[in-house]
Amino acid sequence: MHHPTMVYSRPHQVPPLTQERKDLYMQVGQHATGCTAAFIDARRADLVRESALFLQTLSHMWVQDGVDEADVWTELLRRVEVSDLLHKLNQPPHRKKKNGSPSRPWRVTTSKLP
Repeated sequence: MHHPTMVYSRPHQVPPLTQERKDLYMQVGQHATGCTAAFIDARRADLVRESALFLQTLSHMWVQDGVDEADVWTELLRRVEVSDLLHKLNQPPHRKKKNGSPSRPWRVTTSKLP
């Protein structure tokens, strides 16, 4: 079952499990784990390094599957912009109600990106 926010342009098919794919799976997992551990331990330099390696490995995965990197970055930018819009909509207007409390015509109750 697919995540509800994920949109596939073609039916999802599992590609053959080659040694190259296995290696990429291991690398991306190691770097994701490295990012998490560095974040937990507050090791900023390691977090930067592991994040870069994680993104580089993702880039290799995209190339292997014929994914245009620009499509990924465009999707990420779209999600950030939607998140910014939701944040702005959640801000109180400039004037207050008669009782002095700000009104919230629409309250966003999550900080998760769509």
